[in-house]
Amino acid sequence: MRTALTLLAASLALGGCSLIWPEDERVGGEDADDCAARVAKLLGPGSNFRLYQGEAGVPTFTYDITKLGLEEVQALLRKGGDETAGTRTMNQTNMTSTAVEEFMNREVDEKGAFFLGRDPALYRVRGQRQPVEGMIANGCERQQADMRLIDIAISASASEPAADSEQEQETDS
Repeated sequence: MRTALTLLAASLALGGCSLIWPEDERVGGEDADDCAARVAKLLGPGSNFRLYQGEAGVPTFTYDITKLGLEEVQALLRKGGDETAGTRTMNQTNMTSTAVEEFMNREVDEKGAFFLGRDPALYRVRGQRQPVEGMIANGCERQQADMRLIDIAISASASEPAADSEQEQETDS
């Protein structure tokens, strides 16, 4: 009887641990629909992302990679990204919040840039020009397990289609 009560108490205590220390939402996989719904809430009505509805632009995807394993981070680094971007920013500011803010304001290319070493660890990468309506789905497709899409920024030239500027150059010559 005493053993049964001990086991019952232990199981209730373990079940209560999730209330005290909830599971980190960044751990594990996330299907495309769940990702799209979560990101749509993040990029709500007050987001600059909504200013470009109905247009095309060049997205910069930001992922929280804090929970990625070493091998997965190294695989992203092998793609040629700038692994020192976050370190340089951290050394300049010595404050995580300021360093993250500066890192988020930097331009990145298709190879990406990293902010590593503290929570959050971030990966930012520029995508190809595309319609704004498809950007959330595209960003979610690029997401891996233990990695979460947290932001999509659109370049300032989002409302200036590249084809129009090429036609203007052709007529000027």
